[in-house]
Amino acid sequence: MSAPKLDGRVAIVTGGASGLGEAIAHHLAALGAHAIVADVDGNGAERVAHAIAREHGANAASALPADVTRSADVTRLVAAAAERGGLHALVLSAAIEIMAPLGETGDADWQRVLDVNLKAPFLCMKHGIPLMIRSGGGSIVAMGSTLGEIGQPGFAAYCASKGALVNLCKQAAIEHASDGIRVNVLSPSACDVGLFVRTAERTGDAARVKEFVASRVPMGRLGTARDICAAVAFLTSDDSAYVSGTVLPLDGALAARRHR
Repeated sequence: MSAPKLDGRVAIVTGGASGLGEAIAHHLAALGAHAIVADVDGNGAERVAHAIAREHGANAASALPADVTRSADVTRLVAAAAERGGLHALVLSAAIEIMAPLGETGDADWQRVLDVNLKAPFLCMKHGIPLMIRSGGGSIVAMGSTLGEIGQPGFAAYCASKGALVNLCKQAAIEHASDGIRVNVLSPSACDVGLFVRTAERTGDAARVKEFVASRVPMGRLGTARDICAAVAFLTSDDSAYVSGTVLPLDGALAARRHR
């Protein structure tokens, strides 16, 4: 199957200044979309947008500093998409994690994780879907996690946020199916970019952690940015026109093993 085409479409990528968000923004632009790189790290967002523009042309990307836990910032982000011609794809990649078991998770940490991982997608969909409807429909891809399904000791807030994200997206998919809006969750396990890498590096022995985690995956390796980008491209393109309200695991069969 040839690569999907996104020519003329406008895509917002939250958390686009680094990690998976950065890789996704580059990939969507390569497929013809205009990628709006949104991140609380404004300088990072500008860096990514400039890199995309150098590779794919001046109209391939733009940047907007945005704290997507704030309604005012999200409305500015949606307005920027409207100025570009509409909103056809919304990739919700901004996320954080706190390493702490339930009994040791502080109130402020709990709230921060829920704000970034759950409130922000809610706000982006709440404000973005009306423009997406006016644009003739579109696709929303929320970056979930294997840990939203199977849980992991030491990640209480993160697992709770990603589990709740799944039902939020299913609700949005049902409510807006008749509007031509598709909403899906992409749930990767540990990847070679993004949150897992930063967590591994904090241990002081990233190589050992990566090797250990990869050994627990039935396919014997970590996920890659290429794996994620290909799945996002599928879900944001017409190739997935009848796919909505689903959770697509991208985990090398890890969740299947953990269910045994």
